[in-house]
Amino acid sequence: MYLGCDLGTTNVKALLTNGDGRAVATGSAPVDLLLTPDGGIEQDIEQIWAATCAAIRQALSGVNPAAIRAVGVSSQGGALQLLDAAEQPVGRVISWLDSRGRPFDLDLTEELGADFLAEHIGHAASTMTLGQILRLQQQSPERFKTVRHVSFVGDAIVGRLCGRRAHDATSLAIAMLYNPRLQRPDQEVLARLKLEESQLPDLLPATTPAGKIQPAACRATGLPAGIPVSPAIHDQYAVSLGAGSVQDGDVTFGAGTAWVLLANSARLARPATADAFVCPHPVPGLYGQLLSMRNGGSAIEWVLRLLGRDDASPAAVDQVLAEIPPGCDGLRFWPLLSPAANAEEAFPTSGRISGITLNHRGSHLLRAVVEGLACELARHLMLLAKAGIAVARLTMCGGGAASRLTPQIIADVTQQAVAHVEAFDVSALGAAVVAQALLDPAVPLEELARRSVPPSRLVLPSENADIYCKVREHYLATFPGGGD
Repeated sequence: MYLGCDLGTTNVKALLTNGDGRAVATGSAPVDLLLTPDGGIEQDIEQIWAATCAAIRQALSGVNPAAIRAVGVSSQGGALQLLDAAEQPVGRVISWLDSRGRPFDLDLTEELGADFLAEHIGHAASTMTLGQILRLQQQSPERFKTVRHVSFVGDAIVGRLCGRRAHDATSLAIAMLYNPRLQRPDQEVLARLKLEESQLPDLLPATTPAGKIQPAACRATGLPAGIPVSPAIHDQYAVSLGAGSVQDGDVTFGAGTAWVLLANSARLARPATADAFVCPHPVPGLYGQLLSMRNGGSAIEWVLRLLGRDDASPAAVDQVLAEIPPGCDGLRFWPLLSPAANAEEAFPTSGRISGITLNHRGSHLLRAVVEGLACELARHLMLLAKAGIAVARLTMCGGGAASRLTPQIIADVTQQAVAHVEAFDVSALGAAVVAQALLDPAVPLEELARRSVPPSRLVLPSENADIYCKVREHYLATFPGGGD
C-alpha cells in the first residue's frame, strides 16, 4: 500500500491506496487559519504537524501498517515558514492568503517589471513569498536577523517525517523563487531578497526520495520504519497526477473555493495570463500553466448565504438549480467578486448582475452564479488557447464535482467534454502516485498516474449548448476584445 498526504489550507488529508490506485482507507484533520491584529492570516506549524499525524493514524486504523511501502506529500503552495539556525520556527506560518506583503509586491513589480519577472520566475508580478520577505525585512529587522532557512509548509512537514526538508520545482515555483527556463532557483531574485540558495529547502525531482521516515515520526504516526518519503509537491500538480491529466493538452480544473486550472503543455511558454504561474510538471517533458479564477465555490457560498441556505448539500443545490431553465430567464452574473492579485492584472469589469426583473427568484440568482462561473471558465480556456496552449481534455475535480448539474452547465457553456471525477481527495491520490513512483523508478510517472485514475463520468455538451452559446457571447462581450 501507498500513503498520500495532502497538506491543505484548512484540512490535512491522508489516503491509503493499493498498487492499482484504489482507495483502501482515508483520514483527515482540520487546521486553523489565525487572523492577526494587523490583518494577516497565519497558521501554526505545530498544529499542521499534529493534524498530519492524526490524519495518518486515522487512515491506518484497521489496516496493517507493515504493508505501507512509501509516503508521498502534496501541499498548499506559498505558505511561508521561516526557521532559525536550529531549524526551529521563527514565528508562525504566513499563509498564501495573507495580503500584508501586497504593497511590497507592487513596488517590486514596478521596480523589476513584468517582463523580467515572467522570464525569471514564470509569473508576471511579484506576490506571496517575495512581498512577505521584503515586509519582514523592513518591519521586523531584528526578528529577521534570526532567520537562517526559508521553508514552506510542505518541505517543513517532509523534514519532520524523514529528517530532510525537501520539495520539488512546483513548490518552489509557486513560492516565486524558481526559474523555469534554467530549472533552478533564480539567483537574481534571491539576490534582490538578500537570500542565498543554501537557505532554501533541498530541490529534488518529485520521484526522488527525500529520505526515510525517522523513528520519532514512526512513533507519532504509526508508520513503519525505513519507508521512503517524497519531497513535497504543489497540491494542484498532485491533483493533475491523481486525475490522470498527464498529457499535452490536458487541463485539470479544481472546483474548490477558488476554481483553479492547470493546463499541461509540451513546451515552455510565457505565462498565458498576467496571473498564470509557469513551471515544469512532475511528468518529464511537460510544463504547467497554473491559473486561478480567484472565485468559484466562494461565489456559490456567497449566494447561498444571501438565500439563507448556508448548509445546503450538493444534492439540495442541484435541486434548486434544476428549478430554473438554462439561460436563467435572462439573468446574467459576472462572478468577479475578489480583487485582482496585482495591479498589472486588474479585471476589465467588476462583479455585477444584469437583466434582473421582478419575476426572478432566489433560485435564479444561484443558477446565474453557476452559469457566470462557467462563462468565466470559458474565458480562461480562451486565454490559454490564444497563448498557444492547447485545450484537448478538461477534467473536473474538487468540491464542485459533487454536483450533478454543474459539470453539465460547464460542458454546455465551454462546449467541451468534461471528465467529472468524484473522489475523496484527488490531491492525496496524486501524492500516493508519487509514493509509488519512489519504489518503481522504471515505470514512468505518467503511466502510474493513468493506472490510478479514479472513476469518472464523461459529461458531453447537450442540446442546451446553443442557448449557452448566446449566454457566453453576452458575457464575453463585456471584456475588451471579447474576453481576449
